[in-house]
Order: sequence, then structure tokens, then C-alpha cells
Amino acid sequence: MLSTSFAKRKALKVGAAVVCVLGLGVGLTVGIDAISANAATPAKPIVASCDVTSKKWSFGIISDTQQTVADDGYNPNSVAANIIKQVDGQMIKSGVKFVVSVGDTSDNGNKTSVDTRALYAQDLYNKGIGFYPLRGNHEAADDGGDGTYKNSASEFAYAYPQIGTGVNNNTPLAINTSIIPSADLTNNAPAAKTGSMFKVGSSFSFPTAVNKANNSLSYSFKYGNATFVMLDQFVNQNTNPGDSNDSTIASQQSWINGVLSSRTTGTHAFVFAHKNLLGGNHKDNLFGGQVTSADPGDGYGLSGLTSSQQTALSTKQSAENAFISSMDKNGVDLVVSGHDHHDYESVVTSPDGKSSVNQLITASDSTKFYTPTTPVSANDTPIRQDLGRVAYYIVTVDGPEVTIDYYGDTTGNGYYGVNGGTFNFVKMTSTTYSLNGSDKVVAEGQSYVMSDNTGKAGGHKSGYKGTSMSILSGINGDTSTTNYNKALSHEVTTGWKQASPSLASDILDLSGMAKLVGTQTDTYTLSLSYVHPNGLSNQVVKSGKFCLLAKDANGKWVKAVSQDFGGQAKFVAGPWKAGYALGTYGVDPATKTAWAVINYNGEFAVGLAK
Repeated sequence: MLSTSFAKRKALKVGAAVVCVLGLGVGLTVGIDAISANAATPAKPIVASCDVTSKKWSFGIISDTQQTVADDGYNPNSVAANIIKQVDGQMIKSGVKFVVSVGDTSDNGNKTSVDTRALYAQDLYNKGIGFYPLRGNHEAADDGGDGTYKNSASEFAYAYPQIGTGVNNNTPLAINTSIIPSADLTNNAPAAKTGSMFKVGSSFSFPTAVNKANNSLSYSFKYGNATFVMLDQFVNQNTNPGDSNDSTIASQQSWINGVLSSRTTGTHAFVFAHKNLLGGNHKDNLFGGQVTSADPGDGYGLSGLTSSQQTALSTKQSAENAFISSMDKNGVDLVVSGHDHHDYESVVTSPDGKSSVNQLITASDSTKFYTPTTPVSANDTPIRQDLGRVAYYIVTVDGPEVTIDYYGDTTGNGYYGVNGGTFNFVKMTSTTYSLNGSDKVVAEGQSYVMSDNTGKAGGHKSGYKGTSMSILSGINGDTSTTNYNKALSHEVTTGWKQASPSLASDILDLSGMAKLVGTQTDTYTLSLSYVHPNGLSNQVVKSGKFCLLAKDANGKWVKAVSQDFGGQAKFVAGPWKAGYALGTYGVDPATKTAWAVINYNGEFAVGLAK
């Protein structure tokens, strides 16, 4: 297990550039070779989309919308329509620009199921929200038993023409409610289509040769200051039966490298796949099936292999090394997947130990939940685990900063109620990282001590004051474990924003020290440097009014210690000393630093408390 790990992030250089894309409304076809003949052609004008890179924006993630129990009149054709409509309602309230679905959009995966799921995306389209799905192993394997339907790629591209063109609200007229049973039409019908077609995203690209050879559907596109890479590892089941378990992304690695390395310097990249890098319940992954039953997914701990098994393992590990190296070198902070039907975040290190990347396995929007089990790899460092909960994710991009909010149904425990269930979604936790910050993985019992500065954010350039931060004390006292008794680590992340005129430092966004639920952290000491404001007397500096600040619930800058869970505020004029209790805070004019002993994360700066 890693005890500490620092990821190198590139500074984001974002101006007020605007990238606008206007569709012409005629002659657009899906851009995936060998499948384009099935694309829908727009019949109405297309509304222009405009991606403003300097503004905050968000997208949603929905996962594994499988209905695994008999249709109850609310969930037709193995599609969890009841959950979909409730989650989509939350996406609409959140104002996301588009929603990504990470595969297994139905349980049967046959033609009728694919088409049914497409109809239940209409709530999003009607609000101008795009929808970008991936296939999973259920679509690839056709669990519905239709022996004539083993190549789902053509139907998937037909049902979702936007994956080739970006043009949404364009479901073919031939896909209609005639496939929905009458009871479901009465109780939980798809929304009727309203509005015009619209385009979300630009610069769509494809691994054309591989997609053509395998009938796979990988694609990428850009939105705002981010690139999205959508990986489909599956192949035509007519010629490769059973490959939904054994398929690998290896043949697409060159395309993946090209898409990621050619993007604008300092912009974000999000990579999505159905299968995991290293799963909890499933041990088949993005790079193929298990070599033996003892394989945790990357071959860690295997011994006594036959010659053929060793060859298979070497091939698989080479693919894993190449992929994770590409993520690391190209500044991809997170690979998102489904397949395992539970919420899980971890740091995955390549088998050769040279590269690492964070993975997020998304919770299920299904009647199906999985329990993780051994074997597990020492190359997987758990950060968070939550089981048996219907959930979704909102990802917010704000300049260099990304926040992933995890919303879960409060019932949990694999809840699925009458008529599909009514869910109460609340924000469970958030994960934040920034291209201009750093991160540290802290194992149980290890020190939080670390430092960072605004060097990657421009230092004294571009309006930054050149602030440094340090965590001076604090130990990870969390004793939480996964269900298979592996200790959870905390990943501490930093990010920077330019100071406002009223502040004496740049703004630090610090996160990653809290448990799954709630915002309280271990007690630690945070220190920030400051630039002495003109006209501010030493008397005021030593009064306690000039100090480390934090934003309260209303966005107002207040004394950082006022937001502590417990403790008693006590000001010290001078440096921090070991042993100071929670609530102690001070300013050291000699080093021009302000510090405080606190027990929560958030936004911090130095200035006068109001």
C-alpha cells in the first residue's frame, strides 16, 4: 500500500476564449466508420451550443441502469426507468450540461432494451441536456437471448446518433413507444419529445480502424476546457463469442495517447469506461479477464503459472502499464467506470510500479448491487467505499478545479421499493482536485504534514500573490476499512484561486481529509503565508483580527477557528508550537504566516475578520 504519493499537475492557462459550434441541420451522419449508415439525419434546425471555457459548468454521471426483476409496470424491457427518471430529475435541477452513462444501460442488452433506454433519455433532451452513453458487457453480450442480435454496436449508434455528431434530441422516429408495454405507458411513460435538436460538445473523434474491425464504439469529444474519452472495449459477438469478459482496450492505446496528448495544455481530461481498472467484485477489467481465479485483475501475487498463463499475464500487464502510464503522463486525474455496482474511489498503481491514477467506480442505478471480495491487489489503495446505494454524481469544472459530488439515496442497503422505489438523494461526500495544486495520499496513522504554493498557478503573475501553505501537524486517525478489511487512506488535495482585493493571500482550497459522511476531519494545523497589507499596523496584526480566514456557509470570510467542531478560540501572537489545542490560532510577523488548529476542510485565506 502507498503511504504517500504526489501527482504532478499542470497549471491551467485559461483565458476568456469562447468555442461556439453551430450545426447546419442537414446531412449530419454518425462519425463511426462502418456504422454511419444507421445514423439518424436531422430534420429540424439545430440550436447552437457555446462552450465558454472561463465559466463554471457541470456534467452528471449515471451508471448501470439495469432492471433485474420482473417488470412491475414502471420499468419496461429490463431498463430501470423509474430510477432513471428520478436521477434525471436531479440532473435537471443541478443544471448539468450533459450526462454520461458508463454502460450496461439495460440488463438484457438486446435491441428492444437499447431502444427503450434511448426513449428514457428524453427528459434530459427536453431541457437541453445532452446524453453520452457507453456500452457495457450486457449490451455486448446480449443477455436477452436474441440469437440474431450479437452486434449491438450498430443499434447503439443508431439509437444515440449524438455519439458521432454531438447532435442531441435526435432519437430516430422508428424508435417509439410501441415497444413499451401498456402498463408502463400508463404508469411511467417516456417523456414526449419537445424542442429542437441541439449540439453539445465539439471535435468528436474515433479510433476508426479499431471501431471498424471490432464493431466497437469508442469516441471522444471536447466541451469547455475539458476532453472526454469514452472507451468501448467490446467486439462483435458474432465472431468473438464470450469476449464481453475477455475483451481488452489494448488495441486502442495509440488513439487514447493521441487524443490526450494533443489537447490544449492545461485543460482537463476525463476518461470513462464500463469496466474498471481494478474491480472489487468483478476481477475482469479494462484489460481482459482473470488469468487464474487468484488474479485480482493485475496479476499481483500470482505464482506457479503455466507457460500459457504467464504469456497471458505478461500481455495483460503490458496493456495495464501502457494505459496507466498514459493517464499519468497526460495529466488524467480520474478514470471513471461502472460494472461493479458500488461506490469506490482508489489510487491504482501500474504493475511495473512506475505510474498511478485515481479511479472512481460508480454506484449502481439498478436493482442489482455487488459486494466486493478478495483477491485484491496491493496496487490498489482504497480511498472511499460505499455499498448498496442507488446514487449519481455531479462533476463541476471551475477553471482549474474539479469537484465530484456523490449523491446517494439515504435508505441504502440495496433498497428497491414498491413500483421501483422513491429515493431521497443527499450529498454524501465530495472529491476535489485542481490542476494548479497537488495531492498526498495519507495512510491510516500517517502524518498529514505537507506543503504547496501557487507556483503552478502563476506565482506572482496573473494576479497571484505567491502564497505558500503548510500543514504543520495532524495524523490520519481514521480506522475505517473496506468490507474486506483493507484500511482506507485519505487523499489530501490542494488548489488555488487568485486573491480578492480584501485578502492578504491567495485562496487555498483544501480537501480530502473527511470521512465518507460529514465534513469533520482529524485535528490539524494549517499555515498560510501572507503579504502585509499597506497601512495595516503591527498592532492590528497582533490583535487577532488579522488571521487565517475560512468561508462560512453563506460564503462570508470569517475566522477559521470559528468554524471548528468544538474547541475554544485562543489567539497567539507568534509561531505555532506543538501541543496547541483545537481553536488556537495566531500570526507570526517574522515569517509572515497565519496559522490555526482546525478540524475541517474548505477554502482558506489570510485577512481581516469581519
